[in-house]
Amino acid sequence: MKLAYHDLRMAVQRLPKKLRNLMENPIWYNSIFVGGGYIRSIIAGEYINDIDVFITDERHIDSIANALADNANDIYKTQNAITIRGKIPIQIITRWKFLKPEDVADSFDFTICCAVIYCNKKAESVDENNFQYNSYIDPSFYQDLAAKRLNYRNPIRNEDAGGSMLRVLKYYQRGYRIPLDCLADVITRLLQGVDWAITDPQDEAQVSKVICGLLREVDPNIDPTHAAHLPSSKDDEQTKREEISN
Repeated sequence: MKLAYHDLRMAVQRLPKKLRNLMENPIWYNSIFVGGGYIRSIIAGEYINDIDVFITDERHIDSIANALADNANDIYKTQNAITIRGKIPIQIITRWKFLKPEDVADSFDFTICCAVIYCNKKAESVDENNFQYNSYIDPSFYQDLAAKRLNYRNPIRNEDAGGSMLRVLKYYQRGYRIPLDCLADVITRLLQGVDWAITDPQDEAQVSKVICGLLREVDPNIDPTHAAHLPSSKDDEQTKREEISN
């Protein structure tokens, strides 16, 4: 499964020039993958928060980061990624490495993010600089994106237990909805992070504190006003302000 021609072209054209130049360099053919929310945002006409980049070999992380940054001050490192500050921030994901675009797509939790673009050499070309962009998507990518449906995939990866649950909240603010069976799977993944040896399942207050801790562990700055559960339309802005003030 691949992106439609015009979607692939639009996704490539919106990439920062330095990233495109890097991907089009024969040295990096089939080694740099762009996937996830960037492609979803391009096709859905949503605001682009950042660009997630995945690489095949962690030994090249610093050289890629330096090639993308205007200066050293634009590079910010965390435990999971290296962020290149710019008009559209670029995040080189260091937590996971993948050898194939299919592996990148399969690592995402929702099908609406299972889209990857990459650059390689044209099969029929003898010119090493004669490149082409390719893509890979989940078979349900387009239909779930059109329906704004959060189809959970139970990815096998090392991740924070509450990550997918927080993303459900964020997607709901953008008008997405999740089927009950998928929500149950997300809750199950969250509960896997609870240490039941030291947590009493009959003590709801204790369990609640543990789950809240798992969510804040993913993003300590998430939802400082506790307004994520409220409607996101502009018509409800006054309601939000009243709820926050109370």
